[in-house]
Amino acid sequence: MNIEFSKMHGAGNDFIIIDYRSLPGRLPESEAILKMCNRERGIGADGLIVLRSEKNSEYDFEMFFFNNDGSRESMCGNGLRCASLYAHRYFELDKQLSAKTDSGILRTQIIDERTVRIEIPYLEEFKKITVEGIELYAGSTGVPHAVLFVEDIKSIDVLKEGRYLRYHKVFGQRGTNVNFVSNFKGLDSVYAIRTYEKGVENETLACGTGISASAICAVLFKNAGKKVTFITNSKDELTVELPDRAEKFDKVFLTGPAIEVFKGRTICQF
Repeated sequence: MNIEFSKMHGAGNDFIIIDYRSLPGRLPESEAILKMCNRERGIGADGLIVLRSEKNSEYDFEMFFFNNDGSRESMCGNGLRCASLYAHRYFELDKQLSAKTDSGILRTQIIDERTVRIEIPYLEEFKKITVEGIELYAGSTGVPHAVLFVEDIKSIDVLKEGRYLRYHKVFGQRGTNVNFVSNFKGLDSVYAIRTYEKGVENETLACGTGISASAICAVLFKNAGKKVTFITNSKDELTVELPDRAEKFDKVFLTGPAIEVFKGRTICQF
């Protein structure tokens, strides 16, 4: 079957995006996702996104997100920014959008042709815990995250330390994503970040929900301002805005790049 796709990335976190209407009436199987996301034998990507145009009173489009290991995930911040730009361009939707995700209905905004602002859900309160002597903060921004503040982010072995925590029994069967964060060049409310992503099972160039999780922790526990900037592995700059610290909040706002790289067709069997 000949399927049209778009290759997009958000700060280097790259995705294959497919319009549901081009599929044979069902979502792709994990085997097909594995093949398409394979960087040596397929298109190559950190994840695959299927979008369905569902204009109604509640939302404009629906997003189904899959990690490159074929597993379905409830939320992806960089993916939602790319999905929003795709929906704006190819579903001919306005710049103010609402998307149905497995983490709820989220509002998004096209700032320009390369920048998108989205809501990120704050589903589980971040709390300080200690795991095998390692101090970190654990909670959920649509997917589970652990946040560790470190002195020298360059010296961290993200694969080794991230994988160890990702599978630790304290996080249960679902595991967690792991973010390493350090202050960037002494600047106020500016941080460098590196993330080990579950599902990808590797360090990625950027993670939108991880950046959002880290911003929440920086504000709540490290006295950062309510607008926090992050420098990613890809050297991109993303910002997270939080409501006033005194307020109880259930969403934060992530702004960053969304870039379409190319379009193509695949004969991968779905």
